[in-house]
Amino acid sequence: MRVMFAARAVDRIAGGVERMLVTLMNALVARGHEVDLFTWDLASAESFYPLSREITWHRLDMGDPKVRASKRLMVHRARAIRSLIGWRKPQVIICFQDGPFRALRAYTLGLQVPIIAAERTTPDRLDHLAAGRHRELIFQSLRFAARIAIQCESYRALYPKYLQGRIVCIPNPVLPATIRADPAVPGPDGRYRLLSVGRLGFPKNYDVLIEAFARLASKFSTWDLAIVGEGEDRAGLEALRRTRGLESRVALPGTTKSITEWYSSSHMFCLPSRWEGFPNALAEALAHGLPAVGFAECAGVRDLMDDGASGLLAEGNGDPSSLALALEKVMSNGALRRSMGAKGIESVRQFDPPKIFSDWEKLSFEVAIGEAPHLRVTPAIGRPTPPSV
Repeated sequence: MRVMFAARAVDRIAGGVERMLVTLMNALVARGHEVDLFTWDLASAESFYPLSREITWHRLDMGDPKVRASKRLMVHRARAIRSLIGWRKPQVIICFQDGPFRALRAYTLGLQVPIIAAERTTPDRLDHLAAGRHRELIFQSLRFAARIAIQCESYRALYPKYLQGRIVCIPNPVLPATIRADPAVPGPDGRYRLLSVGRLGFPKNYDVLIEAFARLASKFSTWDLAIVGEGEDRAGLEALRRTRGLESRVALPGTTKSITEWYSSSHMFCLPSRWEGFPNALAEALAHGLPAVGFAECAGVRDLMDDGASGLLAEGNGDPSSLALALEKVMSNGALRRSMGAKGIESVRQFDPPKIFSDWEKLSFEVAIGEAPHLRVTPAIGRPTPPSV
């Protein structure tokens, strides 16, 4: 099968959306499919995550993808994109995020190529963004999607009823951890680490985490906080760290390609996000045996975390006092951290990668040819083998 994936940009972006995009494309290539990637990136763009050499990456290279295009540029882009689709003839296009979906759907009108809108976050995000005033327009545009892929079943009810029938839920894959954390035992230096992983931007709400940790720092003198990631909020977070006198206790190491080492050497995880789609970092932390804390009113976090079992949900969304209270309960009890970590490992087994890849494979077949052929399973490796199309 010939599948084209589309995204706004992936150039050196170490985000969850980009990682899942690359992971899914690499998996479909390994299963024998022909995979193209289309982005609005410039010709010099590079992928932060390893991209299979068998994937053909088409960089539009027509203006900065971060800058709103003029009408003249939109016309030129439309011609180039239609030419590309006509040349490559994909049987189905999978668009990551609603913005690229709307653009590509408009640019390909009449070409008879079905497009799957792969939503990467909850509709609740519109409650926090200026784009919320265009909520109905965004929903109406999704009428033109062959299918709408969401990541958590609870999100279905957040869409209008006229869309719910074309929605399919496919969560992200979560790899089992090869090295697990021991949340009850301090590191070689006798210290404990509270970890968070994510982009340093508005959705992740990291100023609230630093404020909450500041309220606990004196009581938990052997604990440190590390926030692994990069983004536009770095300067503000560094300033807040200085203001709270925590420069030696709060680390902002940037991005890494060795995230497993951070998970396995930490003792607890916190994701203070305002909203999520499928919180990959939280799922990975649970897979490594880390107890977790997040906000009860954060979509995605509340879907993955079993409150009181694999972690604790703090009241509300964005209150440093409630977050500090939840953190304190877990930080003060090593036995509880170890118990929660064990339950977290079990909780993410349902996101077994081969099953998730097969779900995407089935959906692509159904959209491309109207049905999903039987996927043969090779017992030796447990990997479905698609019939040739």
